[in-house]
Amino acid sequence: MSQAIKPTSRRARSILAAIFAALLSVALVSGTTLAQADSLNDKKNATQTKIDNNKKALSQAESDLAAAQQAVTATQKQLDAAQADLDAKKQASAQAKAEDQRLAASLADAEKELAARQTDLQAAQDAVVQGQQALADQRDTIGLVAQTTAQQSSALVSLTILFSGFDMAQINNRIQWANTAFIASQNAMDQLVAAQQVLVDAQAQAQAASDAAAAAAAVAQQKRDAAAQHLRVTQQAQADAQRAQDNVNTQLAANQQAQADAKKALDAAKAEEKQLQSDMDKILADIQAQLKASNNNAKSPNKAAPKSGTFFYRPVPGRVTSPYGMRYHPILHVYKMHVGVDFGAACGTPIHAAESGTVTQASWYGGYGNYVTINHGKIAGNNYSTGYGHMSKFAVHKGQKVTRGQVIGYVGTTGLSTGCHLHFNVFKNGKTINGLPLVS
Repeated sequence: MSQAIKPTSRRARSILAAIFAALLSVALVSGTTLAQADSLNDKKNATQTKIDNNKKALSQAESDLAAAQQAVTATQKQLDAAQADLDAKKQASAQAKAEDQRLAASLADAEKELAARQTDLQAAQDAVVQGQQALADQRDTIGLVAQTTAQQSSALVSLTILFSGFDMAQINNRIQWANTAFIASQNAMDQLVAAQQVLVDAQAQAQAASDAAAAAAAVAQQKRDAAAQHLRVTQQAQADAQRAQDNVNTQLAANQQAQADAKKALDAAKAEEKQLQSDMDKILADIQAQLKASNNNAKSPNKAAPKSGTFFYRPVPGRVTSPYGMRYHPILHVYKMHVGVDFGAACGTPIHAAESGTVTQASWYGGYGNYVTINHGKIAGNNYSTGYGHMSKFAVHKGQKVTRGQVIGYVGTTGLSTGCHLHFNVFKNGKTINGLPLVS
């Protein structure tokens, strides 16, 4: 009996061993599939986060492009206004030049008039000199006549007639001579008065000619000054208009460059968005394939959240220097989403883990420089991870288990950074959130 049972027992044991091996194989395959699914889920969450962040950057790039185009339009209007102003000033300049030519012609006429008046003045002055000479000559003649008349006075002639033996014929001759001398003296006096009048007239004409010449000179000087002032105004208007056009041209070039830069950023963001979306499609396809291969419903442990609602340890003691949300990037000089919280702290300050978990990354990460991420698992039904950027050096490595408050690295300014600080990310179910309210 016992011998009959032994083969059966061995057969049963063989069958049980086969069944156990099969179950073990299924469990191993199922465990591998579950691990792969978890890994794919992590990739999905990370990629989704990148897509969400990139969509925000894409939206901002589109906004920047629209703003740049508006700036170019506004600058073009300014350029058109400046060109119109320049055209007006050029027209004013042409009119001014025409006025300059008119003033120059008028000035030439004034110069001719001045020359004529100076000629008249010279002639009048010469006439005065001649009148003065004629008056002097007439005075000399009057003096000679007076002397001759005195020497042969009619009174003396009368006495001679009385006391001499002249006959009547002689007396008549002497009387006739006396009358002639008197008439000659009277004529000389008349000529003297006439000469004086000529001199007075010549002096008056000379004064009038002098006044006319002075007036002509004043008019000519006024026209010279007006022409010079007009030319300076025209030259200043031309210089102002040219400077205005140069300034607007410079502004237009700057805005055109801004438009080109914004378009370049927009194109890059669109290309990255397309690539990330393609990656996400692949990850989703892999997840669907794994789900079909396994119906494993294993669940990861779930930590309870404290009643206070704040369950993260403050990574550094520094103050918040840049909160979560839209901001003007200090290096890229564009408005974009700031998907973390910046804490100001000196380089070398220890950085502490916000919560216990597993280090999933400790390496260089582009603009974040030296970057560490920690997976904290599920807390209150949600999967949380934290990230720490711009470290000067690491204190942990990928795959390492860390505890709450443990030093994981040190504050630095690596990557895109303007100074020593910690960039702190919080990820909830694979998406960035404002983690500051969760920090105690």
